[in-house]
Amino acid sequence: MSFDISIKIAGQAGQGIQSIAEILLKVLKLNGLHVFAYQDYMSRVRGGHNFMQVRISDTPVYSIKEDCNILVALDTNSVDVHRNEVPKGGAIIYDPHSTMVDSPDNRFIPIPMNNLAKEFGSSVLSNTISAGSILALLDIDKVDAEEFIKKQFSKKGEEIIEKNLKALEKGYTYFLENFRNWKFTDIKSNKKNKLILINGSEAVGFGAIAGGCQFIAAYPMSPSTGVFTYITGKAKEFNIISEQAEDEIAAINMALGASFAGGRAMTTTSGGGLSLMAEGLSLAGVMEAPVVVVNAQRPGPATGLATRTGQEDLEYVLHIGHGEFPRFVFAPGHPEEAFYTTINAFNLSDKYQVPAFILIDQYFADTYATVKEFDLNKVKAISSQPSSFSNDYKRYQITKDGVSPRAYPGQGDFTFIADSHEHTENGHITEDGEVRNEMVKKRFRKLKGMQKEFGKPTYYGDKKAKSVFVTWGSNYGVVRETVDYLKKSKKSAAMLHFNRIYPFPRKEARAFLKGAKEIITVENNYQGQFGNILKAETGIEADGKILKYDGRPFTVDYILKNLKTTL
Repeated sequence: MSFDISIKIAGQAGQGIQSIAEILLKVLKLNGLHVFAYQDYMSRVRGGHNFMQVRISDTPVYSIKEDCNILVALDTNSVDVHRNEVPKGGAIIYDPHSTMVDSPDNRFIPIPMNNLAKEFGSSVLSNTISAGSILALLDIDKVDAEEFIKKQFSKKGEEIIEKNLKALEKGYTYFLENFRNWKFTDIKSNKKNKLILINGSEAVGFGAIAGGCQFIAAYPMSPSTGVFTYITGKAKEFNIISEQAEDEIAAINMALGASFAGGRAMTTTSGGGLSLMAEGLSLAGVMEAPVVVVNAQRPGPATGLATRTGQEDLEYVLHIGHGEFPRFVFAPGHPEEAFYTTINAFNLSDKYQVPAFILIDQYFADTYATVKEFDLNKVKAISSQPSSFSNDYKRYQITKDGVSPRAYPGQGDFTFIADSHEHTENGHITEDGEVRNEMVKKRFRKLKGMQKEFGKPTYYGDKKAKSVFVTWGSNYGVVRETVDYLKKSKKSAAMLHFNRIYPFPRKEARAFLKGAKEIITVENNYQGQFGNILKAETGIEADGKILKYDGRPFTVDYILKNLKTTL
């Protein structure tokens, strides 16, 4: 029997929401279950209202739900905010000594988590008590949780490990002794199902390492910091130089310096940080310096909603940097695609000597999902670097495909110049009009080859669907599940998801959308930026737009509700 259960762990920042979720996610993954987990958090270290939503199924899941089967409320406000999201037959776990509940009904399960934790010397252990109770409710053996605790606290000593193991046992047995009839017994483990648990930031970071990243410089800025910290944590192991710069201006210029020296370089940023990089990116354009830039979007303008999600930087990234120069712009839709896209971004940036942007967002960066193990045999860092150069080497030689031979300092008995000015073939500054024309045309001749590279749109659904949802980036999963819902309702629907946004795949877009009677764009911004690009590039105008710009992700229910009014 198939199952699909949603759990919401809610409370204040600092109450251990992530600690509970971490144990739960690891155990679910080890049991071969498919999970999708989203974090919603405020821009503060303590207090406020945060939650983590974990969806569990025996089949792959791609988005969150608006309601939840189980609510773990760590404070009174969480009960007030979320109790109406729990349907009849659901469960609300709370601590009756610290959480006030008006008119509790038969959904409420009182567990004195803090008092039980104090039996072992610390109220901090209430998180482990909670995790044990949830596992008992789900009827999942706690043995994997015990192994995780041993590994997680291995560096903190036997005493800490023992206390957490006892707390887990206490939460588990307390639930069984007092609420045995509440178990969700329809959950079936499948340990033969080998999955990895990864979030969007880790997928991009892992892809960067597999793509041969040798240098990263960044200034921490939410929600891009996860990519930077992941790579930094692996830097020693993979011989990567990681530098926390004093600001984003320094970060992009450090990356360009590393690129000039022959290293595969990248930087990560968000919103305002990307704005500071604009001049440096223009420098990359004229220097023809490969560099990979990860921009994790959040709602603006200015600081906007610093810890929320949005897709408002699309048109900005397409045009950032004064002057005109080609670039790649990617927007992966799920962790697996992010891994392979990042590898390709490094390879293609190197091949065409252009900046490559990877657009993610807070929702994508902080969301965990289980996916099949990546096939590392299929990927490798591919260099387009020539092995030898003649003594009359010209860094910016005019070529048929627009790509000039690229040497690194010290590779031959010759000198060359990389400068911010317009230049001749050997790199010397020039103001000659004809030379300028030839250099501009040379740089843009790259687009012909770039257009044929990795990044065709993904079509999912009925081959001759009446309604086609067009989307990009992180909305892949929720739109895919919307298509599945409509299909079950005997309605013809499909999704066209774009990962590579520039150079825009015009030919493929026209072919996929040719027979559609209704085209609906779905994106997290006010102006419908992708819909505008689709019209400009192909002449195809969407019949409707479903937009969301409150800083929260889409749900299937939201799309279906707005679909009726949109059309």
